[in-house]
Amino acid sequence: MPPVRLAYIDCQKGFAIFLVVLGHILQHYYSDVNIAIRIVYSFHIPLFMFMSGYVCFRKYDWAMIKKRSTQLLIPFFSYIPVRYVLNILLNGSIDSSLFQYFCHVVYQPDMGLWFLWALFFITVLFIASRRIARRINLPEWIVFAAVAGLLNGIVIFGNVRQFGFHWIAWYFIYFCAGVMWRTWNENKNDTRKFDFRLLISCAIVFPVMVYFFRMHNEPPTFYQWINLGRLFPVVYRLVIGMVGTMLVYELFKLYNKQTERLHFLSKMGGNFGNILYSLPCIANCIHMANFWKCDCNRYMPVHNNRIDYQLCIVEGMPQISYSGTVGNGQMA
Repeated sequence: MPPVRLAYIDCQKGFAIFLVVLGHILQHYYSDVNIAIRIVYSFHIPLFMFMSGYVCFRKYDWAMIKKRSTQLLIPFFSYIPVRYVLNILLNGSIDSSLFQYFCHVVYQPDMGLWFLWALFFITVLFIASRRIARRINLPEWIVFAAVAGLLNGIVIFGNVRQFGFHWIAWYFIYFCAGVMWRTWNENKNDTRKFDFRLLISCAIVFPVMVYFFRMHNEPPTFYQWINLGRLFPVVYRLVIGMVGTMLVYELFKLYNKQTERLHFLSKMGGNFGNILYSLPCIANCIHMANFWKCDCNRYMPVHNNRIDYQLCIVEGMPQISYSGTVGNGQMA
């Protein structure tokens, strides 16, 4: 019997893809204080990580490491020379050699496709944490929490950011949250009342939190009046990412039957093979952005503007393909 697909899961992944594209486009037109940018960047990557753990919560063992290295590390390393050439086209020349640039990106993955790099090592951490939990006979959530606390403590107090360590530590939390949420749902027969209450709570809390949210790890705007300590901005960013993620999750789950009408989102999020369906959507978004910004010469030369959009497309594509790496929306 073929596995049952979860339409609302496919739609959530498609929606997350849309947010990635929208975020890239908005950044070309507005500053980081724009409310639309703050909404998108408050939770779109946490949503990806949460769904990654949610759809693959039973599939992870050491045999997955080889598969994930093919899916994630090969695209990460392959993109480095592509970005190197694009930088030359954009700037006319570049000071470092390809090898030096390669080493620099590995040392600071933020310059490349850090998302794929982080996800691979999150997978390794998750498998190791699960095996430790089973060996010492502890609930998995305790080990997950301990590992996440240790990693993020190193980042906060040691300011360790080399090799993308800060991204790995941060998004490990959301990945594990997706695993534990799926586990909890599997053990409950009827969660409709709880889901509805959670949806209402998130719908109330999220707009309030977004209003005070700021980009680039800066403390919320009310910090100019109330300073709640060094760790509060970190907790605030963690909570708003989770609240936004749960709001989207509960919305799509509540309207599960209606999500079947969102054919384009389901196709985008369905599986790796359907990436080709999503690419025209990306192209149309970029084309529309160029059309809207017909007076782009006021901001930057036309040549550089086109190169920026090419970079946007190339950087966005691996995150689009991620819909194929996190699972296929099936009942695991």
